[in-house]
Formats: sequence, C-alpha cells, structure tokens
Amino acid sequence: MDVILRDFDGNTLSSFWQYGLIDWEMFYSCLRTIIFSPESWAVFRYDENVLKGKGAFYPPSHDVPEPGTYILLCPDGSRISVGLTPLLTRLRHPTISNTPTDYYQTRVRHRDPCCLISRYMVVRGDYSRFKAAHIYPRAHDIEWVRKGYPRRITDPAPLTELGGSTKIDSVQNVILLRGDLHDAWDNYKFAVNPDHGYVVIPFVPGYGDIAGNVLKLDHITDSNLRPLDDLFRDHFLQGVLKNMKGAGEPTWDYEDALGGGTMDLSRSDVWGGKRGREHLEFEMAHRLHNLQAAQEFGF
Repeated sequence: MDVILRDFDGNTLSSFWQYGLIDWEMFYSCLRTIIFSPESWAVFRYDENVLKGKGAFYPPSHDVPEPGTYILLCPDGSRISVGLTPLLTRLRHPTISNTPTDYYQTRVRHRDPCCLISRYMVVRGDYSRFKAAHIYPRAHDIEWVRKGYPRRITDPAPLTELGGSTKIDSVQNVILLRGDLHDAWDNYKFAVNPDHGYVVIPFVPGYGDIAGNVLKLDHITDSNLRPLDDLFRDHFLQGVLKNMKGAGEPTWDYEDALGGGTMDLSRSDVWGGKRGREHLEFEMAHRLHNLQAAQEFGF
C-alpha cells in the first residue's frame, strides 16, 4: 500500500508503494535527494485527531514505515518551509538492439544464464522471453562520458564490441532480463539497491513477484565483466526521482508512441509540448547511436 508524505499545507512531497523493503533509514536517504529546506526536518505520522495533525515522530531506523499518511515538520513539531529539488528523472525508453552487430546482446547472453532479477532460467538456448537491458541509457552517452564512466569500464573486449570509445555497450552496463521486466526496468518501475544487499525494490504496485529478490551476480567470477555498482546506484536514484518525488511523474506511453518501432510524427498528442519534444530528441539520439559507433570505426 501507499506511503504518502505531505507538508503542512497538504502538498504531497513523496509517495511510494510499500512492499516492506524501504525502511526509515532508506526513506530519509531518498528524501534528502528530493526535498530541500533551510531548516532541520523530521517525519511524523499524520493524525487529524491531534493538534496540527502531528502524531508520532519517526527517526531514521531499520523499522519499516507502515502504509499511510505522514507529515514533514521541524524536529520539535513546528511548521517547516520545504520544497522539491530541481532534480528530474533522466528520460528513457526501452532499449532497441540496433548496434551494427549487436555485440552487447550476444555477450550478455553468454555471461548470464537467466534473468538476473527473477532468476528465470534460459532453457536450451531459447532467448525469446529474454532481453538485454542497459543499466545506463545509451542515448545519454554525452552525460555518461561527462560522469567519467568510460574510465570505470574494465571490460577487455575491443572498442568495436563496446559501442565505441564511450564503452556504453559494455556488459558492465548490461544485464539480461525477462522480457516482461525489460520495459519496466527501462521505465524505472523497480531498481536494485547495491548498498542494501542488491535487493530488488519496486516503487509501484504490481511487482510483488520480484520484490525482495536479490540480484543474481554470483555467476560472474571475472570482475571485468561484472556490472558496476555505481550504475545501479544511478538507476536507483532515477527510480526515486520518477516515483517517490512529489506525487510521482506520469508514465509516458511509449507502447502507444513507439509500438512496432515506428514514430508517427503527425501525432501532436504524443510529440507536442515540451515533454513530447524531449522524448522525441531522446528517441532520435538512441536510434542514431549505432550510426555514431559505425562512423567511429568506418563501418
């Protein structure tokens, strides 16, 4: 069920679907990335029967917030000035396998014997129910380089197999997922927290079958082929920004917009407005990634 945090005026500061996996310590950590205030703050249980709606105080701990409504106040219970940070979710659409020879797809299939989230096994080489998913989206390769990730990649494969000099197609940035989880991963419906035992944490209802699973990594004995923890941390942050900041961002219907792999640019309901144009720019950058890699090596 939902955990909802509001300010003194009733505005939603944060909300998420509680599977019993987010404790108070993690919740406070997430809040520090999505709210700002010049004052110290604390979370109280909202109780309309108590003066100013302030109920019990909840400090950071390993106890789990019960579903319900909470209020953010000063530690002494007085009103606080608070707002949302300017951080926004990084745009993302489901990964399209369109590199010249799909090296990352072939290599991740060789490395991973199953969906690393659900542990659903590949049987007799049948990958029809599996997809290779990037942790950090390929279309944001400029930001990827700016953050210094190419220097972190130790994958020994030739650059031609790593997506070019950015190395963004390294298997250290790719995991094998069950097909029905691939789009949800790309849309930040759930994430993996490497600082809490690699536990799978969904942010929205409908993912009880994977909630609490531990990401399978024990089969990767070569550290040069293991996905980077910093990439999982980044992906987890995107999930927090998309689903826990305020009332959460609306879901962009990429199945409607991109179903069949085509883009009908005449649809102003999809591509119109600021957000629609941002999605179009993202999708074009994503689809042109293979051309950039090909030009780098003269293919």
